[in-house]
Parts: sequence; structure tokens; C-alpha cells
Amino acid sequence: MKGENYPADVKQPAPNPEGYPVILVVDDDASAMEAVVKLLSRRGFYIITAADGMEALEVLDSRDDVEVVVMDVMMPRMTGLEACRHLRGKQRTASIPIILLTGCDDVATRSAGMKLGVSEFLCKPFTHHELMDRINAQLHAREISRQLARAEDSLQAG
Repeated sequence: MKGENYPADVKQPAPNPEGYPVILVVDDDASAMEAVVKLLSRRGFYIITAADGMEALEVLDSRDDVEVVVMDVMMPRMTGLEACRHLRGKQRTASIPIILLTGCDDVATRSAGMKLGVSEFLCKPFTHHELMDRINAQLHAREISRQLARAEDSLQAG
């Protein structure tokens, strides 16, 4: 629901009757996750959370409405890069934009992420405006891709 804040331990909230864009926030740092969740909830996004890459995969296996993933790199059990590798390897999740949260000086991680098809990188610490701009850009690109796919389908059918 718009404006609702979801605690870090809530992975799959109730259905999204308002149709707000669904964002999966993945971070093992509860305070960092809470800050992102509050910001995005206030901006009209429907938030789902996961504490690590493994939980993120579980969430994405059970939902097909996630529009963007905002994911930290360093997490227990499965890192953000490992989760990206799994997501890009599945047809169902390969096109979901991933915004990876990294340290600005972490060139090796950024390089590995680019090879895995990470959509955007955001250096910690980041501003609210940076995060919103990146999410909105990815939502816009995803919508354009959907429009192109519909146009192709229409051309092939007609």
C-alpha cells in the first residue's frame, strides 16, 4: 500500500491492489534497508525486502511483479554478484533491472557486475535523488522494452 513502511523481516507483503511499481530491496544491513524502504514507500513504490541474495532468489521465484531490484553487494550466504549471476541465468528474471549498491572505489566489483549485466551501480553513500533517478530510469527503460515487444507482436500477427 502506498506510503506503508515494511519492516526488514517482511519478505512478501499482501498483494499490491494499487498497482504501484514493485521494488525488491536486498540488504543485510537492517538500518540501511529501513532507510531505503522508507524513502521508496513514501515515493509510491510497493516494497518487498530480502536480507541476502538467497532470499532475493526465493522472493523472485515466488513473484512475477518485481520491476526493479536494488541490491547490496556484500551480504552473507549469497552476495549481490552471485544473485545477479543466478538472475541473469533464468529467462524469467533475466530482464529485471538490477541496481547494485557498491563502494565507489570497488572497481573489481563494478567490472564483475558489468559482465553480469547489472543495469546500474550506485556508490555508497548515495543521495535520495540519485536512487530515485536510477529507479525511475530503469522503470522507463523497462516500459519502453515492453512497448517494443508489443509492437513486434502486433507486426508479426498482422
